Amino acid sequence: MGRSAATADGVAGMVLTGVAVAGKLELNKHYQLSGTADLVTLGVTADNNPLVYKEVTAFYEQAGDGSELHLLVVAEATTLAQMCDSVAGSPLRKLIDASGGRVRLVGVNKLPPADYTADTSQGIDGDAITAAEKVQAVIESYATGQVNPFRVLMPAPAFDAEAENLFKPREASYNGVCLVLASDDVATHTAAIGRILGRAASLAVHQSIGRVRSGSIASQMYLTDGRSYTDAAGLTDSLHDAGYIIPIAYPRKNGAYLNGDPTAAPVTDDYAQLRYGRVVDKARIIVYDTLIAEVLDNVETGDDGDLSAGQRASYEGMIENAVLQQMTDEISAFVATLPAGQNILGGEHIRVVCRITPRGVVDTFDVILEYSNPKTA
Repeated sequence: MGRSAATADGVAGMVLTGVAVAGKLELNKHYQLSGTADLVTLGVTADNNPLVYKEVTAFYEQAGDGSELHLLVVAEATTLAQMCDSVAGSPLRKLIDASGGRVRLVGVNKLPPADYTADTSQGIDGDAITAAEKVQAVIESYATGQVNPFRVLMPAPAFDAEAENLFKPREASYNGVCLVLASDDVATHTAAIGRILGRAASLAVHQSIGRVRSGSIASQMYLTDGRSYTDAAGLTDSLHDAGYIIPIAYPRKNGAYLNGDPTAAPVTDDYAQLRYGRVVDKARIIVYDTLIAEVLDNVETGDDGDLSAGQRASYEGMIENAVLQQMTDEISAFVATLPAGQNILGGEHIRVVCRITPRGVVDTFDVILEYSNPKTA
């Protein structure tokens, strides 16, 4: 009947620093939220937990009430590297496991204690750079080992425009991580993780978070050094090329927009943009869900012991139908192939090759505007 299974494309999670609220909010405990009213239930206010309040509120401003958000609050002294550690039981792993593998997008952020001193020798807090490497390891372990892929938005705190050796995400190899230099916090300049996470959660997997048609991300935005996005316009090109997510302005458009969805990887990487990673993640899950029911089932073989042509065609059609039905408007084409010559009697592994043609995204229009005289043409 052409039905499509529901997917969890926009299910999000956040790991944030904060403080416990007696009888209501416990540290290191998983909570599932569906709207800002849950902040009242948890006893979270702008006074007792300014970061949690700001991020959750901003998330729902973009994603809308009813959106599924998984939350884990950790002690204020917890560093980003500790939040995202690859060891068992780390806050990031705890959040993913507690969500039952539903989370596809994660935001992490911290509000440093008053006595915290950031190492900005590379232009942003070195804690974020260390954490990005750890996050990538966690992402890869879940994507391959448990077929539970997700992508992470991380802050680029304490930006120092005067640093001689600015860390450039485009020179890193963390294609599951986006570093956010945009801030929506005029007081403490924390990164706009909740706001951008909410924007991503509200969009289809193939759409850029910088999509102009989706509207401005906020009326006023900053960099994480507290500078207004309009005052920082001279840095836009260099920070964009470096690979940060930053707020930008468009002439005659009100409010701030995002420059796109770069990840901390070279532009030559297949997942150099968040949207490309999200598309593959969704396809991976659909293929897994389609094939898991076939494990340890009997298959047809040919006279040579190879998987029969009919059986190969059956699998190919099954996979392609599932992906194309659930990703009709999100990809341009999808082909699944089971190469011939697979001796199923000699071994019980079947190799499947899936190829996706993504939808394109317009980044820039080069327009030629000139006069024309019909009499001289």
